[in-house]
Amino acid sequence: MSGVGTPPGDDGQQPWSVRPGGPGTPGQPQHAWDPFPSHAHDPHGQQPHQQPQQPFAQSRPVPEQPTQQPQFAGSAGPDWDALAERRDAAARRRRLLFTVGGSVLGLALVGGVVAAVMAMSGGDDKKKSAGPGSSTGPSAASFAPAKPTFRPAPTVPPPPPAQAVLADPTLDTAPFTVESLFPGSKFTVNGRQYSVVASKLDNTCSDGTDPKLGAAARNQQCTQLIRLAVIGPDGIVSTAAVGSFPSADKATAVKNGKDGGELLPLAGPGVKVLDTKKQKHGKLRNSVGRYALFTLDWYADGKDPVGDDKPMAQAQDDVDKFLWNSLTARGEARSKQIDEENRRKALEQIQG
Repeated sequence: MSGVGTPPGDDGQQPWSVRPGGPGTPGQPQHAWDPFPSHAHDPHGQQPHQQPQQPFAQSRPVPEQPTQQPQFAGSAGPDWDALAERRDAAARRRRLLFTVGGSVLGLALVGGVVAAVMAMSGGDDKKKSAGPGSSTGPSAASFAPAKPTFRPAPTVPPPPPAQAVLADPTLDTAPFTVESLFPGSKFTVNGRQYSVVASKLDNTCSDGTDPKLGAAARNQQCTQLIRLAVIGPDGIVSTAAVGSFPSADKATAVKNGKDGGELLPLAGPGVKVLDTKKQKHGKLRNSVGRYALFTLDWYADGKDPVGDDKPMAQAQDDVDKFLWNSLTARGEARSKQIDEENRRKALEQIQG
């Protein structure tokens, strides 16, 4: 039958099964082709509107039906194989897009996590990992100042000890006066009380000493002498004196001198002047720094000390300690002033 093809090997006895897009049935008018005609005969008595069996396997989704166009008699139907291939190609493209998009999203998430970890770990890791030739940022040398922007901290020397101050006239610059050395009129040593009832500054050491001691003091360049009239316990009175020398060696030489000699007693309220030629008495010599210390001690009632007179010896030690402590306080005060001056100079250097 011309106009309607038969598949190879078909004997022409059985009619074709209906396929969408097939030619019209011979002998019938050619109308718009309906792939599922409602008037198709069902040899098993199925209802006319029941869907025929799908031409493809169930594992493939039914493609979207193209817009039906009217067919004319003798025209060929749609190419279902081509439609299936296009559908498969579209599915592959969608899978490819999903795969690529998922990969890109995963890489973005990994990059964000890595960046967050690096930010939390601090920027020092980058600086440590970067080698000398790294070009990740400006080199450290580009930020180094041409000259140091700081000054080395000045060294503050420790304050000199009081004994060193008293031995050096360039450090011991406080005035040599009664008021500066002995500002109080009373002092106590181990509970024993003493009173200073008179004082005198002799401009030359010879004015307050006898000829023997005066000669020795002049030989060692003694410049000034301060004398005090002191009343102590047990009816003992004393004349205490401090002589100023240019160096500690000269003061020590007078202390250790074998020339003899002694102070001239100083009178004051309640103090009867001693007649050294008639009354026995005691005396003591010492030195501290560039100062020589002297005492002349006797009983106010004229009693002579007998043998190892312990009250007399105690009074001599107490007055000597009083002179020593007064001079040591002078040295400590001057040492503190020197330390404050050194610290002030150091602070001025730091502040520029």
